[in-house]
Amino acid sequence: MAGSTWVLWWRDAQGTASLGLLQERLLRGLRATLRGRWSMDTKLYHSQHNFVERQQLKVADTPAHTRTRGTASDQSMYLVVRGQGASRRQYFVMASNRVVVETEPEMESVVVRLKNLWTPRQTARIEGYSYEGDDWVIRTGNLMVGTSYKGLIIEINYLPCSNPEETRGLMRELLMMILPPDAQIDPNNGVDYRRAALDPDRMTDRHTAYQYVNLFTQSSLL
Repeated sequence: MAGSTWVLWWRDAQGTASLGLLQERLLRGLRATLRGRWSMDTKLYHSQHNFVERQQLKVADTPAHTRTRGTASDQSMYLVVRGQGASRRQYFVMASNRVVVETEPEMESVVVRLKNLWTPRQTARIEGYSYEGDDWVIRTGNLMVGTSYKGLIIEINYLPCSNPEETRGLMRELLMMILPPDAQIDPNNGVDYRRAALDPDRMTDRHTAYQYVNLFTQSSLL
């Protein structure tokens, strides 16, 4: 989906009550249209092998100053699955906390078959609803990490413009119209798209997937 997207976390949301409050304000206050159910999964896998260190073994004859050391992030992989229904889902993979790649649905079963290489550690699941206005889409859903409720996720997608800096003010206005004034929000600021080799001035669906991973890792949810 084109446009610019902002993913944020309502930390002290109260489950069904908060989800209902947002639905009422979206449908009645903003005259939005309910488009249906929405869900998203972000799965964290850890490798039992450090790929960087394994590669170093293959190039042991190279000068020491040219080699790199492996880090904890080199052993992590995130699988992001967005959308409701098999035909509408999108799949993204990010390994080593760097490059985000859109992939095919078969990727999930491939990772399962590679259980000796990648082991599942934790899953963040969002379930809620999608709403549409004249030039925006807002998705809201309760966040479960494992079996623990962790608040509510709001995803705002402003369709006419793909530059995040030019649209953040408009999306913030939308947010203020639907949230209680005392809501504790993690705005997921400071996302460095360049770190994932993404253009910071033109958003794509890969940028959105990266926002989710950034939010969950920076907030220690995954």
